[in-house]
Amino acid sequence: MPQRIALVFVLLISSFYASAQTDAELDSKSKEGQEMQAGAKNNVGIIRVKDSIYMIKGRGGNIGVCVGENGVFMIDDKFPETSSSVIQKLNTITSKPIELLVNTHHHGDHTGGNAYMASSGALIFSQENARKRILATYTNAAKKIYDQKIDSIIERQGSKISSEEVRKNEMRSAEKVIGTLEEFVDIPNGALPVVTFPKNISFYYNNEKIEVTHTPRAHTDGDAMVYFTKSNVLHTGDAYISNGYPFIDAKNGGSFSGYMDGLNKILSIADKDTKIIPGHGEIASIEDVKYLISMFRFLKGQIKYQIVAKKTEDEVVAMRELTKEYDDKGFGDNFITTESFIRTLYKELSK
Repeated sequence: MPQRIALVFVLLISSFYASAQTDAELDSKSKEGQEMQAGAKNNVGIIRVKDSIYMIKGRGGNIGVCVGENGVFMIDDKFPETSSSVIQKLNTITSKPIELLVNTHHHGDHTGGNAYMASSGALIFSQENARKRILATYTNAAKKIYDQKIDSIIERQGSKISSEEVRKNEMRSAEKVIGTLEEFVDIPNGALPVVTFPKNISFYYNNEKIEVTHTPRAHTDGDAMVYFTKSNVLHTGDAYISNGYPFIDAKNGGSFSGYMDGLNKILSIADKDTKIIPGHGEIASIEDVKYLISMFRFLKGQIKYQIVAKKTEDEVVAMRELTKEYDDKGFGDNFITTESFIRTLYKELSK
């Protein structure tokens, strides 16, 4: 799919400039312009973290990269449309292929490039819940369209649904026209991880021992953190983000208590010299993680107090003084707003 999109783009540019340039000039300039435009749009950049570990930032989650004699070990891969820009940046530091890729969780801003990377030879790993949820994303999207088509066929036939049994019969008839749901689901080749692990897994690659650790029910129920033991670099996925309120995805197994456990897990792995690549934001230190933990503890105490005092969710959200210190630092200016974060905490703490 990325190759087909790129081809269409090149053809469009070609038709626009055809009257002014020769075919040879066109091929060269349209390709160069495409790469520059994609890079600018996605704001993809690469930063050396330490030793042979790099961070590719820009639109989507932060990518971690370990380059060396064996090849490239990658952590996450952003969106489908950023894949070519990511590879372009990666090619500025190495000509080695991406051989191993770990998804830190299932969200599309971290796994959207799976199919593209797999087509280049990457073998993709994830915690087992993450794979299930990537699969569910495709299945649920297909089911919505599938159900609409089934209902449309039944409606056109003018059938009167008098019972559940009649509806089942009508659905079976409609399935003969469009097929079953399983046949309708279209999963791009390589989009799903090939290898899953329940808890932890280790890699020995590029002269590094790489420890991948599952953090249950934190950001989601399929989170994994990746620690490069020799270089002392930790990629946390969205189990930690810097300079912002974290997204606790309760619908996909995330929880406040699990997120706190994940932050404490970081403290058990990292030391004062550890470079931390967060799921989003700039490179952080253990002190940044400690600050987020202190924020969690403070807000937990304050919100629990207000719940005991019979304050409603809306009333607590309106207490902007609770989050003033963090809002002044810009925490509420990112993907998760102050209101969204407080509502998430209130709902969990009021259970």
